[in-house]
Amino acid sequence: MLLSEIGDKEVIDLTKGSRHGSFWDAEMLFNESDGKIKALLVPNLQGKSRFSSAHDTMQLPWESIVKIGEDIIIFRS
Repeated sequence: MLLSEIGDKEVIDLTKGSRHGSFWDAEMLFNESDGKIKALLVPNLQGKSRFSSAHDTMQLPWESIVKIGEDIIIFRS
């Protein structure tokens, strides 16, 4: 799967049922020694209004991703 194919997928927390934006809103953290993806930094949209300028992020370990589906990426917090 290409990065361009997953960019528009929504990132959803299975445990809380919360939405964390699209994959394009996330940043990736890499392991410097082997180049593997270590974690994603996703926006924490809970409790924020859409007019809020402060963007909190949460670190999502790559291992917590449960499924990359057709329209969404599901992770377990």
